Amino acid sequence: MNSRRNALVTREALWGYAMVAPMVIGLGIFFYLSMGASFFIGFTKWDVLTPPQWIGLDNYVRLFRTPLFLRTLWNTTRYTLLTVPLGSAVSLGLALALNTQIRFRSFYRLVYFLPVLTMPVAIAIVWKWIYNPDFGLLNQFLGPFGAGRIRWLSDIHYAMPSLVIMSIWMGSGYGMVIYLAGLQNIPRAYYEAAQVDGANSWEQLINITLPLLTPTIFFSLVTSLISAFQVFDIVYVMTKGGPLDSTRTIVYTIYDEAFHFFRMGSATATAWALFIIILVITIIQLRTQKLWVHYT
Repeated sequence: MNSRRNALVTREALWGYAMVAPMVIGLGIFFYLSMGASFFIGFTKWDVLTPPQWIGLDNYVRLFRTPLFLRTLWNTTRYTLLTVPLGSAVSLGLALALNTQIRFRSFYRLVYFLPVLTMPVAIAIVWKWIYNPDFGLLNQFLGPFGAGRIRWLSDIHYAMPSLVIMSIWMGSGYGMVIYLAGLQNIPRAYYEAAQVDGANSWEQLINITLPLLTPTIFFSLVTSLISAFQVFDIVYVMTKGGPLDSTRTIVYTIYDEAFHFFRMGSATATAWALFIIILVITIIQLRTQKLWVHYT
């Protein structure tokens, strides 16, 4: 009896291994193997056409001594510092507004979420037309107010804010859904008790909603920050890193190094530097989580 049971357990285990084997093999080949190969390439000089040459830490040393990389790092950080807090605030505001009993609430939620379902490249093309200095909708709208002919994407002072505005518009719907889920998990009993005590809407927001929403805020900040540091598609479509490298980001630099100049070693070293930066920031966020995140 025991041998028959053991055989049945072994057979079920073999079937389980067989089912997960394609995923494990695919993950090993396309993730871990590729990751190991890229780690090796970061220590080489390789132009794809000739065999890689081992140069040790030269790519990393040159990377942090290059003024362009330091400016690229600052551009990416500036984009993140503008996009993440402002985007989170807009998403939270939309969630608070659409968590009430307003008419056509489902329709508004759909409208604000539609940009999330649209390809970023398509959105960037449309916004590039909106920002056009000659016939763009934005200059046409601001013209009667004396704004003049603003070169939104070709002026060093306006290019980065223009990307930030578009990014917030594009991603606020996703954050709105996350915050809506968090708001609907807050028990109504807290608000009813606060109303009995005479608390107004602002006091309820400060003392109930925001403290109990901190786990959702934390999740949104972590994911948004990781995504912002990896921005590429809208930069590639709208500005190509210009004007004067004012919107050049780290991922765009990786693309430029790899597929324009065929400096694969330098591109891979830049990618690993970005990975380490994101990893360190995420660890810091996780370490400081207990200082401000409250759980019910």
